[in-house]
Amino acid sequence: MPNNQSHYALVALTETGKATALALQEKLQTNSQVYTMPKLADDRAHALEGSPIQAIAHLFTTVDVLVCIMATGIVVRAIAPVVVDKAADPAVIVMDEKATNVISLLSGHLGGANDLTQRIAQLMGANPVITTATDVQEVTALDTLAQSVNGWRAELRPLIKPFNSYLGQKKTVYFYQEKDWVTDLRGLTVLTKEELDATLAGQDPLILLTTKECLIQRENLAVIYPKPYILGVGARKDIAPEIFKEGFELFCQQESIHPNEIAKIVSIDVKKEEKAILALAKELDCPFETFSKEELATVADKYPQSAFVKKTVGVGSVALASADVASGGQVITERFARDGCTYALAKIRNHK
Repeated sequence: MPNNQSHYALVALTETGKATALALQEKLQTNSQVYTMPKLADDRAHALEGSPIQAIAHLFTTVDVLVCIMATGIVVRAIAPVVVDKAADPAVIVMDEKATNVISLLSGHLGGANDLTQRIAQLMGANPVITTATDVQEVTALDTLAQSVNGWRAELRPLIKPFNSYLGQKKTVYFYQEKDWVTDLRGLTVLTKEELDATLAGQDPLILLTTKECLIQRENLAVIYPKPYILGVGARKDIAPEIFKEGFELFCQQESIHPNEIAKIVSIDVKKEEKAILALAKELDCPFETFSKEELATVADKYPQSAFVKKTVGVGSVALASADVASGGQVITERFARDGCTYALAKIRNHK
């Protein structure tokens, strides 16, 4: 699902459409820009470059969300040459000038267009138009489910059509998860742990959410590895990797999470070469990203401060602040400290 840091483009071709786009921009409160015809451009709306068809096609390749306030036919003709794949294309939404109807046109699930269509409809008092079969039948979808736990991977792509077809036709699709990552269970037949092995050995459609590597390969088996968390860290300079890892493992035990649930590790930029952090990121096979002290300072005051840490790196909170910045404020734990190392957990933003 697009989030507040996704890049939105709102495109309108008429004066009425421009007014609707600006009203929507104000209500969305996201990282968005309004584009319109050159004769209508001003300090609030950028001028489209080239013909509308060319401009829309270009924006399609550069943004996360494309909202077009115009006739659907124009949008279809514009994006047809640049559509690539449901895992790569932005969410495309079409709305009429008077905000009567808002249509989820492309990337309804992975791109988040369906959810955003519902949100825009609520904000603008419009009628949401969503045509994906699983949504019409009020059941979940494999791609939506995978994305909701940050578990999407390319290997799932060929399974989307058959699984969503089963769900849309109300056929039996079995489901098992090691812990309660997923709450939208519409259309799924939930298995107990005792029932799992027998279902795995069969051929019935099964969606399995696990932190452990699944070695079973068969038709109609969709394995999702949830990675819903960001790990914010701080570390004493040149801390031994084994000490840093031991602290992380204790933190995981305290928070009842599996190390494989970590999507990425974040910290302050002065720690970008810290061997202990790099070693843990390599072991977890996840990226390690850093932020400047100025970026962390924008949120650090929300958390307890360390005078020593502030004197050392320029900001008084590292683990919590970096988790906050990386997640858009979705920190879910307090700071855990041990042997000069600090750890904090945040929920990853649900995005494409």
